Amino acid sequence: MVDALLGNVFRHTPQGTAFRVTLHRGSGMVGILVADAGPGIPDPEKALRRGNSGAGSTGLGLDIARRLAESTGGGVRIEPSALGGTGVNLWLHTDGRAADPRRRLLRRTRARGSRH
Repeated sequence: MVDALLGNVFRHTPQGTAFRVTLHRGSGMVGILVADAGPGIPDPEKALRRGNSGAGSTGLGLDIARRLAESTGGGVRIEPSALGGTGVNLWLHTDGRAADPRRRLLRRTRARGSRH
């Protein structure tokens, strides 16, 4: 996951752009924040969907990171960074608690606009 996030910084920001990786450890959770001073992501929700990239890449990196984080009961949030570009917040549960697969399926179904 971290490789995908750092790869995005190197591929989608100009050479020499500042970036920062911050790790947070809490009770049963780990947070990883990758922030950069690049141009930002115009549509964060779209960027988290498989195969969506407005920047000439495969569009798989953020989706893979999101799926892995959700498999632990965590998640991913994209927002503007304090450096002026993009901040990707990745939260992972480390206490052995995995997300309920039924909740993930329901969330995925709702995201696609299905009523099933």
